[in-house]
Amino acid sequence: MAIGLGAALMAIGAGIAVGFSAIGAGIGVGITGASSAGVTSERPEKFGAALIFSAIPQTQAIYGLLVAVLILLSAGFFGGLSGDVPVSAGLAGIGAGLAAGIAGLSSIGQGIAASSGIAVTANKPEMFGKSVVFSVICETQAIYGLLIAVLLLVFSGLLSGNFIVSGAVGLAAIGCGLAIGLSGISAIGQGIAAASGITATAENPDMFGRGVVFAAICETQAIYGLLVAILVMSFTGMFTGSLISTLAAGVVAIGCGFAVGFAGFSAIGQGIAASAGIGATSENPDMFGRGIVFSAICETQAIYGLLVAVLLMAFTGLITRDVTTTMAVGFASIGGGLAVGLAGLSAIGQGIASSSGIAATSEKTEMFGKGVVFSAICETQAIYGLLVAILLMAFTGIITHDFITTVAVGVAAIGAGIAVGLGGFSAIGQGITSAAGIAATARHPDTMGRSLVFAAMSETFAIFGLLVAILILFGLGIFTI
Repeated sequence: MAIGLGAALMAIGAGIAVGFSAIGAGIGVGITGASSAGVTSERPEKFGAALIFSAIPQTQAIYGLLVAVLILLSAGFFGGLSGDVPVSAGLAGIGAGLAAGIAGLSSIGQGIAASSGIAVTANKPEMFGKSVVFSVICETQAIYGLLIAVLLLVFSGLLSGNFIVSGAVGLAAIGCGLAIGLSGISAIGQGIAAASGITATAENPDMFGRGVVFAAICETQAIYGLLVAILVMSFTGMFTGSLISTLAAGVVAIGCGFAVGFAGFSAIGQGIAASAGIGATSENPDMFGRGIVFSAICETQAIYGLLVAVLLMAFTGLITRDVTTTMAVGFASIGGGLAVGLAGLSAIGQGIASSSGIAATSEKTEMFGKGVVFSAICETQAIYGLLVAILLMAFTGIITHDFITTVAVGVAAIGAGIAVGLGGFSAIGQGITSAAGIAATARHPDTMGRSLVFAAMSETFAIFGLLVAILILFGLGIFTI
């Protein structure tokens, strides 16, 4: 068949949908399969239960396959439609593929939880139902991704063949897919917490409710991504058919997707802290509140990402539909989104430190404040990312509506976002040092100062990223524009 660029883009969307979800399902099923092999070698009669747990992480691949088939059908690969597919519709197809595909990586978290369920159920068959509940919690992120994918296919007219997509809306669809797809990886953190919840509930049935609470905390990042995706669809006119036509607005939506999407990875750190919180609460119920506090610390990075996404939508006119932004501002929005989004991965280090803080506090309550201090150190990288994002919004005219018009300046701003964003990964090393520092301080209180010095050493590399970002902005002259 002869196809145009639009249909070719939809083929890419189909590949993304099934490809990424296959990666997630393959790893998730592999994790459960390893646990199943070990259990059934000793207890062959547990084969059926193990098979059920192994099947749970497969659903994400089915969602990806479904969306891929729908995209190909819409593009006419099965002879279902005739005529040319516009490029804008192809972009919408990529957005749908990103939503279902990347969110399908949630299978990894589900596999972690299900693996724990297999091990526990082998010795306590009565834990089967509760273990399934913990495992299924990680399914929601994939469902969110499937929902956004279907909404994009329906309201862009792809399923009906009556394409109603503009170029701006096609790009906005990619932003929607990035928002819910990337934030869906929060299920990995949720799976870590859920696995701990299964183990704790097996030892103490009263822990079931509290374990669910800890696991559910890691859901919020995906909800933020879902919220931003729906807001973008609404403000760009997908639901009403009154489509925006300013191409730059679609690029801004991509920046929003990066901001809230990458920041959703903070749930991995939150899951690490929540897992420790479950274990501590199981041994000492009085630790529940403090465990929640340590877990919630890692939430701030996701809030920063949500904040920047909403600010971008507000100040570029997406919310009021008074869109007058320029393509240069669109690229600067991507830079801001990458700055705060990538720096949000600093929460992984923060989660490592928080888990140590929980362990130390459960033994010595006076360590609570000191543990929070060590955990908060890893926050600075995210603050640097937020700072650069705000500077970009302020000095490219996003906040003042005195928009820059030089496209090259906007593209270069992406470099500033990448510098400070990737520099924020240094917080992972800082979290490892802080975790050791907390343990050392719990044993010898006089070592806190020295431990803070060691923890601060990893900060310098984030400062390098911030410095380069600022130098880029100075070199572009946007502070004087």
